Amino acid sequence: MTPEGRRRDGARGGPVEPVRPGPGAIPEASDDAVPMAAGEAGGAPVDTATQAEVEDLRRELAERNDQFLRLAADFENFRRRKAQEAADRVRYASEEAALALLPVLDNLRRAVEHLPAQEDDPQLQSGLRMVVLQFETALAQIGVERVASVGEAFDPAVHQAIGGEESDEVTVDTVVDEVQAGYRLHDRLLRPALVRIAHPRPAPGGAAAHPGI
Repeated sequence: MTPEGRRRDGARGGPVEPVRPGPGAIPEASDDAVPMAAGEAGGAPVDTATQAEVEDLRRELAERNDQFLRLAADFENFRRRKAQEAADRVRYASEEAALALLPVLDNLRRAVEHLPAQEDDPQLQSGLRMVVLQFETALAQIGVERVASVGEAFDPAVHQAIGGEESDEVTVDTVVDEVQAGYRLHDRLLRPALVRIAHPRPAPGGAAAHPGI
């Protein structure tokens, strides 16, 4: 019987003959087939990393992370240092010019101090004093200021003592005379003030506190 005939018999309620697969046909999977477990067909396990290898990887990752953090910190310090250096170059750009002008200002002050009391030309006196004032104003505009000295406690950071004497009127080393003015540019000392100081007089029988000055 042909397949068409068998289908017609099945449609009429007669017995249905099972259809045999032809040559080269793929057999249908059975519902009772059990899936093959991984590895039963000779395949290798998926995860072959051992616990020791995992620990090595974790340790290497921690080391690399630490290196990265140190590198980032070094770069940030470098960036800040360069930024500070650039700011300092701008802030102290006038240092050399100020150092060159200070001796000129010193000589102008000496000229004013040694003018005769009865000068025949009062305009010369006022003119020199005006020039000194203009010099000081110009220096102040670029950040140069005079170091306080006379009457101040002696500070070796900004004062250079060239002489001294004992006195009953002071309790600490005190500047009593300024030979040459000192100056600073912002917070940087350009030159110290040359001064004479007074030392407290030692108690009777005591050794001199400053025998060298």
